[in-house]
This record gives sequence, structure tokens and C-alpha cells, in this order.
Amino acid sequence: MNAAWLSLLLLAGEPVPAAEEAPPPPAEAPATRAAAVRSTPSPPASPFFTLGPLTLSPWLDVFGSFEGDWPTGAASYNHFAVPRSLAGLELSAEGFRGRFLIEGVYSTDNGALIGTAGDSIVLRLREAWGGYRWRFLEARLGVIPDPQFGPLEHAWGFRELSPDGLEAFRLVAPADFGASLRAWLPAELGWVALSVTNGEGYGQRELNTGKNLTLSATVRPLSFARQLEVVGSGVIGSTGLAQTQANRLGGGVLWDGDWLGAGVTAYGFWGLDDDGGRRGLLLEGFARAQLFERLLLAVRGERLWRDFSASSDDSITTFIAGVGVRVGFGLELFAEYERDALSPLARASLPGADLNTVRVVARLNPFVSHLEDWR
Repeated sequence: MNAAWLSLLLLAGEPVPAAEEAPPPPAEAPATRAAAVRSTPSPPASPFFTLGPLTLSPWLDVFGSFEGDWPTGAASYNHFAVPRSLAGLELSAEGFRGRFLIEGVYSTDNGALIGTAGDSIVLRLREAWGGYRWRFLEARLGVIPDPQFGPLEHAWGFRELSPDGLEAFRLVAPADFGASLRAWLPAELGWVALSVTNGEGYGQRELNTGKNLTLSATVRPLSFARQLEVVGSGVIGSTGLAQTQANRLGGGVLWDGDWLGAGVTAYGFWGLDDDGGRRGLLLEGFARAQLFERLLLAVRGERLWRDFSASSDDSITTFIAGVGVRVGFGLELFAEYERDALSPLARASLPGADLNTVRVVARLNPFVSHLEDWR
């Protein structure tokens, strides 16, 4: 009898093989790419351990880098950094699902001089939500990821090299306090999601009574090529004590394959950096490839027009190129070059942001599955 009970317990706790891993694709980021904190909405963890109907999935994602910067008209400098450090746990059982995710972050924003315990690294909630799926609907409540980031980050793939421009330029927060409802379309055509959030992002408390309303969609129009995705999103929102408008609208076309990924997107915005009068545009394009099982190649270009009403060109152009190797067990090593070129007007308001950067990046991500959370 004891042997029988022991066998049942072992079977109930039998580990489930992890799904094929792939890179997921910061916390709040400054107005330029050069100092952006790489942190993003998280994909679901691979099933790691089951106990009856309950599945437990650990989550770990860490970036480490050594960076050298050569600003225009200033002395060069270099430093070690851990731009991203995330850990957590996901639970699911019979339609219910929840995630608790924490991140390590400096206790002050870039440029601040006073922090907690000497500007040390502190822990804060990155995601903390519970949800339920019924047929083709899924609802979530808590600190939730923004649904529009999932397809963009999964198609790009290499979060260790760069966040998406929506986050890097602080156009949209990657996670926030709120609720979301997603509906899957028939015949695997994609999904539509509606979310209501505070609008200040998970790194800030609510500063006004307004709420942000986000409608996102991903459509895969070709049944024989599900890698092709058409994405779009719109945000009606506000920010700050003055309830400054923060509206966004855009989309693009993505190719999200296992060995090849590419995309072109455009997002217009009304309101930026607590200035509701700004009107601008973000254009992005990228491509990535995996060769010979382990060789990784990536290029990315972006241009942000910060204010169309400015007296002259007010823009930031970013180019990124990287080559890496996938070592195994979620470990990737990359060499990266980044060029941030600012127009004269933008350079005057953002001193030191026009620069060349070279990085050596290591990323450890052993548990994340190949499927993106909002893909």
C-alpha cells in the first residue's frame, strides 16, 4: 500500500518538459534610447512542475552588460550594468491563471542625485495579476502587461539589445494597474483586447482620476502563413495632475518566424512628456535571423519626431546592429553597436544623448517558453 501511494505522488509531481525557449523581448525609460532601462511585458513561463490540476512555472530573465559610450562633444565613459533583472512564478489550473513577477531597479531615475540607501537597487512589483479563461475570452485584473507589446516584442525577439520604441521613448508603459479582456478570433485569425488602466505605468502611482483605454488587435490573415501578422492599437488616455492628454494610434506588419523575424510599424502620438500640445510620430523597422542553430543576427532602426509644431526638425534617429551566439540553457551572448543621432534642436534639449555606444551583453533566460503572452 505504501508503495502504491508513493507511486501516485511521484506521478502527480512529474515535471513537464519545458517548451522550446526563445528570447522575450525596460521599467520606465528616459526620452532617449541611449539610457533606456530594458524591461518589458513578460511572456508566459514554460510548464515546469505539475501537481494534479495545478501547474507551477518559474520565471527568470537577467541581462548583464559592459558598455562604452562616446558622446558627441564630450569625453567617453564606460560602465558595467544589469539593465534587467526579473524573477517570478506563474500558476495555472483549469482556466485560472496568475503571475507574480518582481524586478530589481535603481531607486532613482536617471539624473536623480538622491535615492534610497545611496541609490541602491531595490525590488518592486513588475506584474501581479490573476485571470480566468472561459472559451474564447480571458480576463485579467491587477498589475497587468499591456497587450500591444506582445506581438512587437516576440517578432523582434532580442530584448537584450533593445526595447521597443513605444517603451524606450515613454510613449506607452509596458505594464500598469488595471484590467483587461481578450477575445480570440475564430479559425486562429488572432485576437482583440481591451484594457483599462491608471495610465501612469507600474512604476508610478495614479496622479489623476482619468483612466487609459487601450484597444489592441493582432490578425493573421493567411492560414498557410501564420507568421504574417497585422497589428494595431489605439490609446485614449491622460497623464499627470493636469490630466495631460496621452493618446496613441498606430500599427504595422510583422513576420514572426522561428528562424527569421522582421517588421515595420508606425505610431502617432498626441501628448509627450506631460506636454499635451506635442504631436509626433514614431517609425520603426527591424530584422533578425538565426543561422546554423546558434548564430544570431539583428538590426533595428527607429526615428522619433518629437514635435511636428517645432520651429525646426526635432527628431531622434537610432540604429542598432548586433551579432550573438546562443550558448544553451537560455544563455545568449551579444556584441552590439548603437548610434543615437539627434537633430540640432533635440540635441540642445537633451545634452549628451547624441552618441555612439558599444555593448557586450549576456542574457540568461532558462524557463521562458516560445509562446508570447499576448501573441
